[in-house]
Amino acid sequence: MAIHERSLVEPERIVRKERLVIDGVDVSGDWNLIILPRVINDYDLDFAKEIINSPDGKTITLCYQCSYCTASCPVHNYWDERYNPRHFIYLARLGLIDELQKRADVMWRCVSCHKCTHRCPKGVLVEEVLKVILRTMAKKGLIDEYPSKKFDKFFTESVLEYGRIEDGELLFGWIEKQGYNVVKDPILKKPIPFLGETPEWLKQLVMKPIKSMNISFLVLNAKHMLFHPRTKSWNKFKQVLRKVMQEEGALT
Repeated sequence: MAIHERSLVEPERIVRKERLVIDGVDVSGDWNLIILPRVINDYDLDFAKEIINSPDGKTITLCYQCSYCTASCPVHNYWDERYNPRHFIYLARLGLIDELQKRADVMWRCVSCHKCTHRCPKGVLVEEVLKVILRTMAKKGLIDEYPSKKFDKFFTESVLEYGRIEDGELLFGWIEKQGYNVVKDPILKKPIPFLGETPEWLKQLVMKPIKSMNISFLVLNAKHMLFHPRTKSWNKFKQVLRKVMQEEGALT
């Protein structure tokens, strides 16, 4: 049975009258809230089958809607209550594509803390299941490419090229891909930190730890941003890794 949190009900279906009397009993106040019924008949059960058939989506069948995942989710509790893992799983199992599409702007906001998975009493791999739902929707063209997917691609390309990431290059390169006007060095064409547009949240995030770092460490990081070091013998290994990822469909 579905659990209906207030945030999941469309405002137009919530009715509250100034005064309501039923069979001579005044039920105004907290009891005076009516949720109008709705009829849904646009189910796509093949959608659920596709998720179940995915290696990392099989545990979706174990979910019995206890909502432990949502109750422990920091994104739901501290950022946006519309991010509701339990509800996403519920909608996916019923094949309610339209309802999932309405929530596509928040479904990608998982921060991979794994609290949902650790607290699930049924052993549902919640994060993996949600990623399969998103991946399946993207594969069917039901949603646009979401920001976390773009970041995953950017991150993966850096690892495939060098065998490792450089935090500064990754961070400021991602800022550029977000559409900010950055200033690049004239030779290597790489973004120069804090020149050009920099989001205020990034300044606050980065400046405090930078002030506590010693000069030699900062110089080393600047050097690595310009000349990205590679993992030893990476050129041989990356060809194998890229081939395996292509065969697994991980490079989409």
